[in-house]
Amino acid sequence: MYKIPSFGIILSCRKRKLKQPAPSEEDSEHLKPFRYLFCVLLITWPCIAVPSASATKSSWTEPIKGEITDKFGTRGGKHKGLDIAAPEGEMVVAAADGTVSKSYASNSYGQVIFIKHDNGYETVYAHLNKRLKKKGDRVKKGEEIGIIGNTGISTGTHLHFEIHQGAWTENKKNAINPLTVYSEEAFRPSSVHVNKGSAETKSEITVRKGDTLWKISRENGLSVEKMMEMNGLANPNIYAGQTLRLDESREKQRTYIVQKGDTLYRIAEKMGVTAGAIQEWNGLKGETIYPQQPLLIRVDRSS
Repeated sequence: MYKIPSFGIILSCRKRKLKQPAPSEEDSEHLKPFRYLFCVLLITWPCIAVPSASATKSSWTEPIKGEITDKFGTRGGKHKGLDIAAPEGEMVVAAADGTVSKSYASNSYGQVIFIKHDNGYETVYAHLNKRLKKKGDRVKKGEEIGIIGNTGISTGTHLHFEIHQGAWTENKKNAINPLTVYSEEAFRPSSVHVNKGSAETKSEITVRKGDTLWKISRENGLSVEKMMEMNGLANPNIYAGQTLRLDESREKQRTYIVQKGDTLYRIAEKMGVTAGAIQEWNGLKGETIYPQQPLLIRVDRSS
């Protein structure tokens, strides 16, 4: 039966600088490797790396305040960050102290900045409208580094934000979920502005250039989820000229998924509305539709 070396034997290892202690009467030959291993561990243990205290949540700040519109791990696991929608012109700040490792225009990320942090992490800030820092710049936590935008492969003004535990790699093997560092509530603005300038409540709004669903929702005291539900939106992407409902007092919405063989007129007849109304509700320029296309249908509650 194996015996664990005594504490006195372990201490003797340190005094002898890793020289294997001479076997005592109570030690058998098969214990020698174990005694040596204990010596090595005892001496080298203080040198083993442990997570830096600077990597705690308190060392981070949110790069922007806004509405989270897409999370880590979606799109079949390919989405390796958070998408945060905010009004056009909002400033993006460094999440923690560090040095800008990259600052350039990418085909996919658009205008993008990478920061290597003192705590060993690397963060990515993509789809910026403008970069305010260059490679090699030293930045502090909360320092402005860019302006939110819609560049690269992007639909709608938002920040794509990534955290990598170690260096960024092309396959993003070191990417971690930012919500392990932040709480989801941390990204929300401290106050919500509700437009009370008119006694008459607007029932709908026309999207203008530069508008985001998050901006419209905030200005009208609604959540993005509620706006999407009321307008039958499958995602938060909107476009200039689109009409969005701000209340559902008279109408309710449903989404119709186009089936193979459907025509605009056949759908209109089936839903008890006109083809022209479907075109207006969905911003269609013509009568062309395609299978699996979602169409917003509004139904009057009084009917």
